Amino acid sequence: MGVNVREKSIEEIDEKLHSMNTELNKISYLESALREAGFSYEVKRFIWGKLGELYISRKMYERAAKAISNKAGVEISSRDKIESYLLAGELYAKIGKIEDAEDMFVRASRDGSLEVKEKIKLARKNIYLVCARDLGEKGKRASSVKYYEKLIKMKLDDVEREEVKNKLIPIYKALGMFREARLLEGV
Repeated sequence: MGVNVREKSIEEIDEKLHSMNTELNKISYLESALREAGFSYEVKRFIWGKLGELYISRKMYERAAKAISNKAGVEISSRDKIESYLLAGELYAKIGKIEDAEDMFVRASRDGSLEVKEKIKLARKNIYLVCARDLGEKGKRASSVKYYEKLIKMKLDDVEREEVKNKLIPIYKALGMFREARLLEGV
């Protein structure tokens, strides 16, 4: 079911969105607008951004990550592109799609200087730490393992590496992964 989209400018689309009552109607309208041909990159950027915001507010994180990733693809400035890719990576990490999150972080680091790449690595590390901690608090130890395993493979300083190791070993033992725990204790 598609909505007929007559609006062609950002102002007209924004006005139409404000006249709608529910977020689901807005999502349906914006998805229909994306299927229309003839929009400039500026309008597409606006639509992808609004769509991402609506998906996030509805806790539809995978769709939000896809929308924000698409928005990053049409961003003009490298700073906006990097921020969009980082947000998409965070959303993918939040739903457990680590490989997709890694892809977003790699895309973000392509466009940055050495200083920016370091900030991206720090953001990636912090996102993984938060996701692993949240999953551990919810009792989802098996899910938190993949984040800790990614973290242990990263270049961390000795204190952080030891901290991650100390969290990962008990989880391995609790899950019956004794061989992995022994291997990690030897590192």
